[in-house]
Amino acid sequence: MTPYEALSYKLLSLKLINSINRFQPMTNGTIITRIQDAIVMGSEIVESAQNEVMWLAPRPTLVYASQFGIIEKFQTLIQKGVTVRGISDLSYVYIDTVRELLDIGQNVRHFEKYQGVFMVLGDGRKSISTISVDAENLSIDDPVVAFWCEDPTYIEYLTSTFELVWEQAIPAAQRIEELLKEGPPDT
Repeated sequence: MTPYEALSYKLLSLKLINSINRFQPMTNGTIITRIQDAIVMGSEIVESAQNEVMWLAPRPTLVYASQFGIIEKFQTLIQKGVTVRGISDLSYVYIDTVRELLDIGQNVRHFEKYQGVFMVLGDGRKSISTISVDAENLSIDDPVVAFWCEDPTYIEYLTSTFELVWEQAIPAAQRIEELLKEGPPDT
């Protein structure tokens, strides 16, 4: 079984276990349909964190961290002693963005071919996650379906998902080294 298949199996198992709770009403949640609003809500989660921020992002969404000042917000948090961990599928095109994150003290990992949900979790109390995103063809003007919430059960589910992926991901610095040895892709 490949690491990707093992992770898929673990995530499916976790989803089935958590489906037992599906009839419990979720409180403090909001559906978001515009990328701009999702960025604002994600930024609020980052700004309000006091202990830890975790994020999981398909690689094309990394560009938004740089374009909308999220990296500077992460830097401010890290300077205050907040832990920031993130996971993405790193490719040659995103080396500079990931290096920027590493340079400010963020712990970033690479998970090969990750194409799942985008999520940001703050202090285990607040989250935003996408329900559906075509990250490869994403434009700032495209509609998105995301869910912002403070529901402890849902946040526990997202945290468990993050930790499962984190365990199988490799350090970003290691992936960057591999990419630099391979050189830029032929176009």
